[in-house]
Amino acid sequence: MPRKSVALRCLLACLLPLSVARCASTSAPVLTPLPRGDGPSLVVIIAVDQLRYDYLVRFRSLFNGGLAHLLDSGAVFTDAHQNHSMTATAPGHATLSTGLEPARSGIVGNNWYDRQQNVDVYSGGPAAGRSPALLQGTAIGDWMKAADPRSKVFTASIKDRAAIMLGGHGADGAFWYDGSYGSWTSSSYYGRSLPDWLVAFNREERLDRFYGTAWEPLTDDSRWSEVDVEHLDTGAFARGFPHVLGGSNPTPSAVFYQRIPNSPWGDWYLAELAEALILNEDLGADGSVDFLGLSFSSLDWVGHTYGPNAPEVLDILVRLDRRLAELLEFIDERVGLDHVLLALSADHGVQVMPEYVAPRGLAGKRLDGADLLCIQQAGERLREKLGDHEWIESGYYLDESVIAQQQLDKADVEAELAAILGACSVVDRVWTSTELMAETPSPDLQTQRYRNNYFPGRSPDLIVQYHDYFLDDQSMGTTHGTVFDYDSHVPLIVAGSGVAARQHDERAATVDLAPTLAALLGIEAAAELDGRDLSAQLR
Repeated sequence: MPRKSVALRCLLACLLPLSVARCASTSAPVLTPLPRGDGPSLVVIIAVDQLRYDYLVRFRSLFNGGLAHLLDSGAVFTDAHQNHSMTATAPGHATLSTGLEPARSGIVGNNWYDRQQNVDVYSGGPAAGRSPALLQGTAIGDWMKAADPRSKVFTASIKDRAAIMLGGHGADGAFWYDGSYGSWTSSSYYGRSLPDWLVAFNREERLDRFYGTAWEPLTDDSRWSEVDVEHLDTGAFARGFPHVLGGSNPTPSAVFYQRIPNSPWGDWYLAELAEALILNEDLGADGSVDFLGLSFSSLDWVGHTYGPNAPEVLDILVRLDRRLAELLEFIDERVGLDHVLLALSADHGVQVMPEYVAPRGLAGKRLDGADLLCIQQAGERLREKLGDHEWIESGYYLDESVIAQQQLDKADVEAELAAILGACSVVDRVWTSTELMAETPSPDLQTQRYRNNYFPGRSPDLIVQYHDYFLDDQSMGTTHGTVFDYDSHVPLIVAGSGVAARQHDERAATVDLAPTLAALLGIEAAAELDGRDLSAQLR
């Protein structure tokens, strides 16, 4: 059996009580040593939804598991960014797997409006047939299969769009969470039925062990202040730990399963699935190089609800750190970490809540009723300006047929609406399709990020940019989706086979990951990517 690395043995020793408790409650598979040659046998991309880079710095003293292992043994890029404007799940995961910005992958958001069909389109395809059909270009898994058809490609996430975007077009399987039943599912794109091993896995109902168990923090509140964590004892946040999932039923119900993603158990469940997948699909076992893409989503759900300075966010990451240590131990015993190429990144960050920054004298606010009315009344003001016609088809998509009938230039209509919206006090700037399609070079970072997100036919005609730290969210939570560093700055770590442990402070982007992994594997990436090959710096 492959010998564990010294670093991994040390971190697992720190986590022995947790590991023993886990082993006592779940049956551990018997692992068989696998024959392997030199170089990687398995590539694993770990994406943590909403993982801001500063979390790895702020919470570093509390990590002693898998995140700590990657930080200590990997090539860590300290200034890596999602280099596009719509920092959201689907476009972010697509950059990691394809090396393409949304302007070329076509994944301009989680959803967009389709003028031809007059409907909102979901990035992962129609409800009955989730697939990568809308993804332009190919992904790292597709390149691996082109180099060696025996390579197996699997992905999994709580979110279907995350699993789909990580897998590219030729994945052997992509699995996501079904909150109605607390099980894992997929679509017919990946096969006529679920694999037998997954059907058996679902029947085990592993989540039920957490029913009737309160979510309590692992880290004592005496340490919260040293890592900039604070309980917002106001409004919707007055009720802190413990958190109880589910309703007043003696047995688990759909209400319980639907709440799982907004708790640590969502990440735990994904790691359980990952181990079963590696074992049952023999990943890294047959002499070819296989691929596993995992996107851990609980941080995103919890971060949206409580904000980046909440104790709930800290607890999610401390628990993920520990669970990743167990997953890495499993991979080490099954494949050997010396034969694994690991990567860690994220699809986006998240904005600090105005309720947190305001007492500290910083700018920022949550849009109020007057702000919303100013935006809502823009359509009426445009009619007053240009004539009583329905100039706007949906959202920020103009009705091109009306513009043509009135014999106006679309750029002029865009400019009129942009001026109206720009007069609202919360708006910093309004971007139009005309300027985003302009070919004149611009050194301005924000302009480049908006251009990197503009895909003709899918992107809206106007994009409203609010001032920094202004939040368009009425739920008392927070969100992402801006060009600012708190949304764009994410981790980028590569570790494992052939990679030297070192900190890299030069600028990098998430689109650099796929071509870099391809170079480390010695396979050909797709031509004309937006990302750069950073492998020479890592060897």
